[in-house]
Amino acid sequence: MEQFTKIKSFEIDNETCFVCGRKATTREHIFPKWLQHKFDLWDQKLVLPNETKISYRQLVVPCCPKCNGEVFGKLEKVISNESETDSDIWRWANKIHFCLTIKDKIFEWDRKNPGYKIGDVISTKDPLEQARHYLHCVSGDFKCSPDPFGSVFRFNFKQEQKFNFIHIINSSSIFISLGNRAYIVFIKDCQFFKDHKGIMEEYNELILRDLKMSDVLYFYAKNLEYLARTTVTNPLMIKEGEIVKLGRASIRKIEPKNTELLKAICNQFGINLIIPD
Repeated sequence: MEQFTKIKSFEIDNETCFVCGRKATTREHIFPKWLQHKFDLWDQKLVLPNETKISYRQLVVPCCPKCNGEVFGKLEKVISNESETDSDIWRWANKIHFCLTIKDKIFEWDRKNPGYKIGDVISTKDPLEQARHYLHCVSGDFKCSPDPFGSVFRFNFKQEQKFNFIHIINSSSIFISLGNRAYIVFIKDCQFFKDHKGIMEEYNELILRDLKMSDVLYFYAKNLEYLARTTVTNPLMIKEGEIVKLGRASIRKIEPKNTELLKAICNQFGINLIIPD
């Protein structure tokens, strides 16, 4: 069951804050400057789903001073000094996902056939207006129960790792590694994964190991494959000022394990998956 309450509707443009709709006189870096400097990302490029490449420093969105300084400034501070909670990580991932979705609505999917945006092709069932409800949990205009509303998985490495970032639009999820720690966040799953006994047993065993990057990415790949073949009903309600989970998710349909899909995801993540006959 879903009910939606209209919040202020506005078109995203270079003069409008992507969060609140006020006049935008600043630019919010999707990946903050401290992160870009720490991992030397300034001139490195992110590959978008249509294979367009854009440098991290150019990934900015219009923002008003209040949202830029008061909302995201405070959030970035706790992330940078490693004092973040799961709720902070969920809010940060929410912001990154939303901002990259805005970019997906700007870039053409096929430059030879203009008119179709990346977001129109990949994210047709995720209207920007609905996604904005989740974003407003970041700014405090909305509250969510549970908090965080999505599943957050935290990983710690004994050795520093290279920066790594993955954004999977259809699953509204991201993976990001920040040196000695990494996160997998499913932004809108109503904590479906965190409520899943089998997944949590595997996760709790995994975090006790001397983790490698491939271990974490394989865990992410398996959950993406599982999500792709599973039809889940999440009972939630979006009402004025609040997003509420109304009960446990129910699995309506689940397809057999798709080994070829899992191999394909692993291949995209740079993992050589070998499955014995």
